Amino acid sequence: MVMSVALKNDFRNAMFEHRDGQERLKLLMNDMVIEEQLCQMRCSYCLTEDFNLLMNVPDARLRLTTDRREDWHRILDVYHRQVDSPIMRLSGGEFFWLKGSTEFVEECSSKYEVVQVITNGVFLTPPRLEALAALGNVQLCLSLDGHTLEMNAHRLPPKQHRLFDVIMRHLDHAVELGIPIEIQSVLSDKNVTGQADFAAFLLERYGSGAMLYFFPVRGDAKDSLAPELGDHFGPLLERYDELEQVLPPRAFVEHIGNQLRTGVRTLRCYATATMVQLFGQGDVSCCPYAWLKPMGNITEDPQLIPEQFGRHQHYEMFMQPRPRFPYCKSCTGPIDVVNLFLLGQISKAEIARCAPYAGPQALARLNELKAAFEPIFTPAGHPA
Repeated sequence: MVMSVALKNDFRNAMFEHRDGQERLKLLMNDMVIEEQLCQMRCSYCLTEDFNLLMNVPDARLRLTTDRREDWHRILDVYHRQVDSPIMRLSGGEFFWLKGSTEFVEECSSKYEVVQVITNGVFLTPPRLEALAALGNVQLCLSLDGHTLEMNAHRLPPKQHRLFDVIMRHLDHAVELGIPIEIQSVLSDKNVTGQADFAAFLLERYGSGAMLYFFPVRGDAKDSLAPELGDHFGPLLERYDELEQVLPPRAFVEHIGNQLRTGVRTLRCYATATMVQLFGQGDVSCCPYAWLKPMGNITEDPQLIPEQFGRHQHYEMFMQPRPRFPYCKSCTGPIDVVNLFLLGQISKAEIARCAPYAGPQALARLNELKAAFEPIFTPAGHPA
């Protein structure tokens, strides 16, 4: 079913008119990607080269050793004049490989309820972790495919095997310091059957100090690296009650299991309605997962976000009642806990277990967004 003109207008109005007293858009998250081409690892399933916006920047390597915080703050200042969001999610590349990265997190921590940094864990040195822990509202999202070297075969080629012990040591220290940790496991042919054991390992080692998320290999890599279709999450769901402390809400785990079984996403996605993808050069994209040609650049057009949010043609592509863009049909990720909450399949208590959304500002914003969209949907949680 193609979205009707009336329904499109309803969505656009709900998205565009949800503003605060300063006429800023009220979104959930600032998803900011900085120097996405700069990562010391070369994971087999990485999508950066497929969607990279900076591969042809002449001084890309120089960016690694130059403190560019002033440039990043200039971009943020424009964003903050147009958007209010309680959560900031920072990523690269490998963000902590960049000069000034820890200081930038500290500077941003006073502007958000939560700052979450996505990292491969290699550069989480003790001084850095101690500085982050002292801020009190910084969280980490660690990319890790399992508790064994074998499960991380697509992340760590033989030349980088030594990094596994480094990452695990840094994870131990982060949990000891009380930093909330999400772990993102990319489900491939090397690790999909081991996720229940991975969860059991995390529970025994860290208790409630880490929560395990997962998503299937995305993009073209799925053709060669994804597991065969099957009921791979059956054992995990059978043990859900036992492992719940380290797992996201059951509906999310069931959603991932369904996609592993069928190979096709059917869940509607609200990611584009709850955030924008902001890049460190000022480019703005509609979706935080599929980096299409940017809608524009806020250094060149400071009014870009309020003028294009919910109105640019990319939103029509991503906001269909069922995923229709080919990439969307194989995409899923931790943001789906938000999608499931907005669709009424996850309760407020359940999403409050998920660290980025546990704070009062984030929960209030989620409730506001849900209230803005609920009139558009039937009680079954699907567009009328």
